[in-house]
Amino acid sequence: MIQVERLKSSLLRKRLEVVKKRKEFLALEEARLVRMARQKKAAASKLAKIKREKVAVALEEAKLIRVLKQNGYPAV
Repeated sequence: MIQVERLKSSLLRKRLEVVKKRKEFLALEEARLVRMARQKKAAASKLAKIKREKVAVALEEAKLIRVLKQNGYPAV
């Protein structure tokens, strides 16, 4: 049973790392699209999509951190 909990924790931590990398990528993509928008290129719809995705990723990250903390594992 203890091994199952460790495995769960390990998987959650890996998932959290993936989410953090995704969050970082989305921030860079958003910055790129903002620059494109300032140059009057068609980026508005892509920028809106990236912003929605950023919110979803932030919510997922918060959920994973909350679950890890509830299980008694330091999340960060």
